Formats: sequence, structure tokens, C-alpha cells
Amino acid sequence: MTESEMSALLDAHDALVRACVGDHLAFTEFLAAYDEFPGAYGLDEQAASAEERGVLRLFRKRIAFHERVAGVVSGLRSDGDSKMSYGDVARFMPTVGLMRLRELVAKYPEFKAEAGRVRAGRM
Repeated sequence: MTESEMSALLDAHDALVRACVGDHLAFTEFLAAYDEFPGAYGLDEQAASAEERGVLRLFRKRIAFHERVAGVVSGLRSDGDSKMSYGDVARFMPTVGLMRLRELVAKYPEFKAEAGRVRAGRM
């Protein structure tokens, strides 16, 4: 992935976060659009070529922020009869998810974080 492609990818996902936190995108729609980012995009420096590692290093803090977003939304997706289908509890999951996402954005308003171990549901 080139530097401009990586920048565009991160910009698009930053925009999704902003739209959700700003109440311009419902949390469930955010989850669907955010999809499996960044995990499913091969943004791991260990597995990258030398050229890709250079690009990934340029965006390390932005990628780390999105790894934290992925940790926050982990387990809040609706997959048929998953956790989201337990009646009244399911109604609160988007509210809790949005609250956690807003807390994360408040902590990292520039959408940049230090790389480190991210645990699901923790900041």
C-alpha cells in the first residue's frame, strides 16, 4: 500500500469515527461501515515488506488509534444470534459502544495513540 493509499484509508476511517461520535451516523451503521478495520487490512509491520514497513511506520500512531477503536467495538457487533440478541441487553449495546468510543476520542482527539497492547473493551 502506498503512502497516499494508506492516508486515504485512515482518513476514511477517521471520518467514520467522527460521524459516529458527532451523531451523524448511528452506532450500528458505524459498526457495519467500520467493518474489521484495521485487523483485516494487513497493517502489521512484522508481516510487511521493507517498503510497506516504511509506510506503516509513517502512520503508526494513527493505526494504533484505530486498533484501540477496534478494541472498544469488539464484541458489540450483531451476528445473528450472538451477544446482541439477548433482548433488553441488546438495546443498550449501541449506547455503551458509543459512550466508549466518545471516551476514546476524548482521550485521543488527534486520532493518534501510542502503539501497545490493546485489550478488547479496554482503553
